[in-house]
Amino acid sequence: MGTQAVELYREIPNNLRNHVSQICVLNECSHVGLLHEARTIFNEISSKTESTITTMADCLSRLFMFDEAQKLIEDYEKTNTPSIVMYMFLLSGARNNRNSNLSEQIYKQMKTLFPNVKESLAAGVVLLSNIYSSLGKHEEAKTFRSNQIEELGVKVKVGLSWTEIKGHIVHLKAHDYSHPQSTEIYAKIDRLQSKAIENGFIFDSSSMARSLNENETIESVLCDHSELLVIALNLIQEPAPKFIQAVKNLRVCGHCHEFTKVIAKIELCDIVVRDANRIHHFYPNGQCSCQDHF
Repeated sequence: MGTQAVELYREIPNNLRNHVSQICVLNECSHVGLLHEARTIFNEISSKTESTITTMADCLSRLFMFDEAQKLIEDYEKTNTPSIVMYMFLLSGARNNRNSNLSEQIYKQMKTLFPNVKESLAAGVVLLSNIYSSLGKHEEAKTFRSNQIEELGVKVKVGLSWTEIKGHIVHLKAHDYSHPQSTEIYAKIDRLQSKAIENGFIFDSSSMARSLNENETIESVLCDHSELLVIALNLIQEPAPKFIQAVKNLRVCGHCHEFTKVIAKIELCDIVVRDANRIHHFYPNGQCSCQDHF
């Protein structure tokens, strides 16, 4: 609700605005693409903190304004210690833009500046390898990811999603067959795929993080992600719910985001997915509250 957030911020008297309200409104602008409003508010802030600068860098990166974001970071570093969060936001934006050259440069900077921040570097490895995969360079992605993760000596977090079914919390991972209703879950996924295709939905291979194995299809790989499985689990309950909630420990991928919009429209239900970054509310009209700025 970016416009409403800006309007509410403007109602706050100047002497009551602080770094918390500034971060909140800049973050809202960032997530809905309100670049002009973000620039105006940012320029009005007389005492900029690391957090306000970081949030503005995120806003610029999300809109692929990489030169401006890098200039902001460079100016900050003239008098401050570098912040890895700023670089992660920059890398995330480059990943969304499938800009492999810029992403490689950013990751190399991160390794030089933050050699001991292993977890964040591992997240950077995943982002960069996903870019290679989105460009069809699956072997390069696999080799890069394997080598870098081994060098860092860390484990990549397994993607999990949680939901509540009849008062019990259920968690599933991608391609999970452990649930007693797995047969029904995957049958529901298949029916949703067919209906989506009938409505013109295209399964985009650029969202795949690896090459296909024997007997696999693009649809089978993409539609077995954990959040889709827990959504399907909800939909096979009797009666089928009109409101579904799920939590995911990683960021939702582009395909799952698009497919969940289609599912909400097909099933005429509201689906709320809390991923690692934000809350997505998918409406029965096929739209998401994030307006695709995630």
